[in-house]
Amino acid sequence: MSSSAFSLMQEVEAAVPSGNQKPEWLESFLGKTFFDDCLAHPIRKNELNKYCINCNKSACQYCTASGAHRLHRILKIYRHVYRDVVSLAAMEKYIDCSQIQPYRCNKRLVISLSPLPHSGPISNIGAACETCRRRLTEPELFRYCCIACKEII
Repeated sequence: MSSSAFSLMQEVEAAVPSGNQKPEWLESFLGKTFFDDCLAHPIRKNELNKYCINCNKSACQYCTASGAHRLHRILKIYRHVYRDVVSLAAMEKYIDCSQIQPYRCNKRLVISLSPLPHSGPISNIGAACETCRRRLTEPELFRYCCIACKEII
């Protein structure tokens, strides 16, 4: 195994936490702003809709296509009900998403980075997110409405 492949493997292992330990980059990821224009690429379709885990930066499609990010771990961010969401399948590689309520967005299961506005009013009944008390669609299966609510615990 080449030294570059070995170092990449070590980097991936460090990114995937053991047990319920959250990865170091997650808090920063949740605080990022997406869908602004990329200042490095002042051309069409340059919105910051990706996140480079290795660089801890929001990125556009032109940034991630460059050689600098070729071997980096990239998450694509989507919009659902005016909120940032990420593919459930992509995020499951890095954190335990089993207790987070997924949503359908263009035939894809996604999970929200922060509480969605349509999640309903704050509730004191058991059918709510354990952190922010927003209504859950399937409270018998899920305990949190988004990544941020689960990762606070």
